[in-house]
Amino acid sequence: MSVREEQHDGLNASALPEATLIAAALANVERNGMRAWGLHGLAHWWRVRHNGLLVAEAMGANPRVVRLFAIFHDSQREDDGYDREHGPRAAAWLARVRNGDSTAHGACKTTLALLRAIPANEYDALHTACELHTSATHHDNPSVAACFVADRLDLSRVGFRPDPNRMPKSAALSSLLTRELIDAAIAREKLGLAWIGGNEIETVWQVRMR
Repeated sequence: MSVREEQHDGLNASALPEATLIAAALANVERNGMRAWGLHGLAHWWRVRHNGLLVAEAMGANPRVVRLFAIFHDSQREDDGYDREHGPRAAAWLARVRNGDSTAHGACKTTLALLRAIPANEYDALHTACELHTSATHHDNPSVAACFVADRLDLSRVGFRPDPNRMPKSAALSSLLTRELIDAAIAREKLGLAWIGGNEIETVWQVRMR
């Protein structure tokens, strides 16, 4: 897989401090009494990251937005069921950090600096994707759309086959969302992290696989 690396305002997408950002996300997971390796936890986030990077280039999405979305989109859940407000809560937390609120739970200096430094278009896409990922099906922004696709490709973990009809519409995506791609996403979910690339979570996010 080839992912275009881009530089914006001195930030390099390949150098994103993901392990530090994961620590910030997990601090909120712990505060909310959720399990780090639960239904909407680390293994799911890692598959969302993988799924998003699979489709990002073809969709014209920014890979940094996809990586940030994977880390933060479910970090404010209060249960593993129909917590409809977890997306807006994640977006609200991002806004606090973006505005330099050092009291935002889990936000260390690195997290504050990174989320304040990313360009406005990337932040806006990340904020929108987190806010709407459970309530909207389509979006015209390719980075937001890629985040939606990345999350929905992992729906088999809750008993649903990923449905292209409930994903953003675009010519590029229509050619990507083949039965083979969906079957591969389901296979990864069934394997937990025992798929090629699954164990890279330990080196990239510096978390020990359970």
